Amino acid sequence: MKKGFTLIELLMVVAIIAIISTLAVSKIGGVKESSARKISLANQAAVERGISAFLVSGGRLNRLDSLIYAGEGGAPLFGMKEGDFDFDTVSTAQGREGLYLGPSAEGSSTDIIREEQNSGLTPGLNKVLCLYTLSKKQAEALNTRLGLKYVMAHTAFADVDQMTYPSLHYPKDRAPYGDGTVPNAANGLDANTSAMVATIVTNGMIVAAINPRNDIGRTIYQAMGQELLSTENYDYQGNRNNAAYDENEVRSEIISKGGPLIAFGLGDNCSVIGKANAGLESAPYASYAQKRFYSRYIVLIRLRTVGEGSIAQVIPEFAGVLDCCGNTIRAAQSIVRSM
Repeated sequence: MKKGFTLIELLMVVAIIAIISTLAVSKIGGVKESSARKISLANQAAVERGISAFLVSGGRLNRLDSLIYAGEGGAPLFGMKEGDFDFDTVSTAQGREGLYLGPSAEGSSTDIIREEQNSGLTPGLNKVLCLYTLSKKQAEALNTRLGLKYVMAHTAFADVDQMTYPSLHYPKDRAPYGDGTVPNAANGLDANTSAMVATIVTNGMIVAAINPRNDIGRTIYQAMGQELLSTENYDYQGNRNNAAYDENEVRSEIISKGGPLIAFGLGDNCSVIGKANAGLESAPYASYAQKRFYSRYIVLIRLRTVGEGSIAQVIPEFAGVLDCCGNTIRAAQSIVRSM
């Protein structure tokens, strides 16, 4: 007599197949993540070599991506002096100057979209960045010594009065330029594809910088050859006092140990892109980062001061490259090895 499968046997087979499928999918996902990380690490190293070769050959590193919102980085914040840090300020819906948090809503750069598809910088990068105001000497040095005359700032809104973006769509009431479509997050813009506006580098400009009061930020300074040690403080029991990172001590130490590290994104507009012999043929990005995040590589520039007083000179130096999560090459290698 032919014997069929019982219900319990069928359920057991289905359960086993489900478990195997889950394991297989998880393994494939892990392989994809590991592969994307390895490619990113190779890209990161290639970017560092490409920029170094470009500068050695006499290239001018112009039109890097600003990590500050367009229109929000033109003046010192709340009494900030030129050449000063703001360790705590971030972008808010009220339009405070700050880090780039994705394309804006309904044509206003101060009404920040916080939807998942438009999140701006990655959380890891946000953690290590603060704001820095360029002094006159620093801005002039970036112009004359490095060639950084313009930076490209993110925005999803086109300034019709100044015709900043004639190729985009504008509201109908701003004829003859518009067809009724406002470019914003709802139109599919993400952290990598929002419109860019060229802004001249000048004294008082706010730029993103590696935060020397942040533990990860201090590690980045260390990886770039700057040992920041003196601002760490401990209580009588030997525990580190996290509130003891005195801002004045940090500023003094930064100057004495090589200068602040300011940060820019490596976008398609940068002058190093399209240079086959000394530079990069295209601007790579980290494919493991979700599209809602800005996934370009981050260029670090050290603002070294030589001399004192009126004869002091600022010498901007290419310091290195971070991935879009704020990892140095060494840190990215550790992540790949652990996967």
